[in-house]
Amino acid sequence: MTETGLNALASATHAIHRARQHLAKSLTRHFFAVALLALGSGAAADDTPYQLQNTYPHEPALFTQGLELYQGKLYESSGLYGHSKIIARKFPPSATDSITGTALPANIFAEGISQYRGKLYMLTWRAGRGLIIDPQHFKLLGVFPYQGQGWGLCASIVEGRADHFVMSNGSDQLQRLAADSMKLLSTVTVKENGKAIDNLNELECLGDYVIANQWHTNNLLIIDGRSGEVLKKLDLSALAAAANKTSPLAPEAVLNGVAYDADDDSWLVTGKLWPSIFRIKFALPALPVQSSPSRP
Repeated sequence: MTETGLNALASATHAIHRARQHLAKSLTRHFFAVALLALGSGAAADDTPYQLQNTYPHEPALFTQGLELYQGKLYESSGLYGHSKIIARKFPPSATDSITGTALPANIFAEGISQYRGKLYMLTWRAGRGLIIDPQHFKLLGVFPYQGQGWGLCASIVEGRADHFVMSNGSDQLQRLAADSMKLLSTVTVKENGKAIDNLNELECLGDYVIANQWHTNNLLIIDGRSGEVLKKLDLSALAAAANKTSPLAPEAVLNGVAYDADDDSWLVTGKLWPSIFRIKFALPALPVQSSPSRP
């Protein structure tokens, strides 16, 4: 081969090498760009923003276990043996409003509450029995048994199917209880991206959505009550910090208590021993479409 041919071959080989290097760098940049995009999408899917609408005073002596809005009043159950009670006050509150309610026997540890068909249903932690209470006069109307510990309770009402309660027990399980008998229907494991999520505490139902506090975290979980999948979660650390400003909160003064206000599609949230109740708004994600069982 002539010298001219060798030079041409060398030049071509060098050009091919540079092209390969450029392609490798481009593919590397593209790979990392896709990877970063995927990571960003995963993080965005986990959290949902919220807007703080208002802040109200809350009695800091209340060890909040359940919160429920019903007919213009905010009902609240407060726990601890020897100190448990259930109270009600008009909401939003004013300085002249009176608080009504009743203290519970010393052997009762009040837990989550839910209103259903004009009655309050309240759990009692380890006692294995729930109380049915008249919300007007706080008289005991009945008692119902349940399995395991009782933490949070909410009534799930969807047109076209039988109503049921959803109950948490501090684990990763939610129990479905028949609304007419309080008998156990089924259980579902709550998961986020395939990982079981435990310490489920106070609950609020809105149709097939279950909104749950997670004990000793500042998370508010939005759960598909049909499948147990965590669709979104709210990080309410800023609200916990605001509640902590007046005076340092005790270690057990954790986020707990969520109630839906249908009047303006907002949510009330507070915590055990917190000095404030916060009204927030957020968008619920769409529920996944569930396929109907095929006909035989």
